[in-house]
Amino acid sequence: MRNSIKEWLAGHVTITVRGKRFERFINRAVRGGLHIWNIRIIGEELGQCEITVRDYFRVRPFLRETGCRPHVVHRSGLPFLIVRMRKRAGFALGALLFLLGMYVLSTFVWNVEVKGTHRISPYAVSKAAEQIGLKTGSWKPVLAEPQTLQRQLLALLPEASWVGVEIRGTKLIIQVVEKDVPEKQQVIGPRHLIAKKKAVVHSIIAETGKTMVKVNQFVNKGQVLISGLIGNDERQALVPARGKVKGEVWYVSDVSVPYKMSRSRLTGEQETRYYLTVGSYALRLWPFETKTFPSAETLEHRSTLQLGQVQVPLGWKTVTQQEVETVARTLTPDEADALAKQFARKDVLAHAEKDAVIADEKVLHRKEENGKVYLSIHYTVIEEIAEEQPLVAAPPPAPDENP
Repeated sequence: MRNSIKEWLAGHVTITVRGKRFERFINRAVRGGLHIWNIRIIGEELGQCEITVRDYFRVRPFLRETGCRPHVVHRSGLPFLIVRMRKRAGFALGALLFLLGMYVLSTFVWNVEVKGTHRISPYAVSKAAEQIGLKTGSWKPVLAEPQTLQRQLLALLPEASWVGVEIRGTKLIIQVVEKDVPEKQQVIGPRHLIAKKKAVVHSIIAETGKTMVKVNQFVNKGQVLISGLIGNDERQALVPARGKVKGEVWYVSDVSVPYKMSRSRLTGEQETRYYLTVGSYALRLWPFETKTFPSAETLEHRSTLQLGQVQVPLGWKTVTQQEVETVARTLTPDEADALAKQFARKDVLAHAEKDAVIADEKVLHRKEENGKVYLSIHYTVIEEIAEEQPLVAAPPPAPDENP
């Protein structure tokens, strides 16, 4: 039974044997204890087989007995690999140093990711982690146990109820669970809610205060919508008016779109280059031959090396080149109009209040000139129109000094 690993370690050769008695040669060699395999006839009076290096030096008596002549056509196995590596010592040393460098680089932390933060700033978590040695370039063998790191980091983050530290390869993941802090009640003084712009009242919901307008009523800027002054002529009180008032507000947007447009897009072709950095110098390790793109976007990532608390002027850099191409396109009139309306909606909603909704859209004017289409569009937008106005109590009347 063949043992491929043993054959590779011992080394083997592929030989051709020329002679009229090739079959007799094979039979005599096998009976003599030689290990031969992959036997086949490849021509008239010509055969081929594979044999171990050790048995090749024992095959001469069988060749002499049968009158055959051998010729080595291929050498395989560890002994021949060692010989070839001796001839290319520089290449072998470079490959060994590269593998050693990759192993050494894998023992460092090259990326720190913070998860689970909402109220706590990820930057604050990263700075706290740096105080206990958790940062890009940290050497993993000198780091404390994850449980110890978690306790130390939790002591530096009073806003967190739990902190988890996990190392995945060269990536450090910090998982934060924040404490539930009750929200502080905001103290609000007496106030009116007034209109911040001209509009027609669409809906009004008063939570606190007195409603001063009705639905479908036109209001001017500064007009009181919900009053913070409640009561009657004899007895009045000041309260912070609360509520929501939405109104119909009108906008006109003027936009233009060219018929001929061009845009850039990624083709999907890219190349990543790996560098070893020494100070301000960078030595490219891979690939040996680089591609050149007519137009490309470049993404660069750098990492530095650190042994404990000592900063080492060594690092790692990856540069990714992504090919970019420019695509030209001519729009139809319908496509140009649709694109212009899309731009106009974005412009209107950018000037409107948050959560505004477009209720109606009407093109007032359209013209084509110099390869462009010009649109003037009227919009009716439903949005929040109320804003606060502080309400100050009037001073009490001065007492009458006359008897």
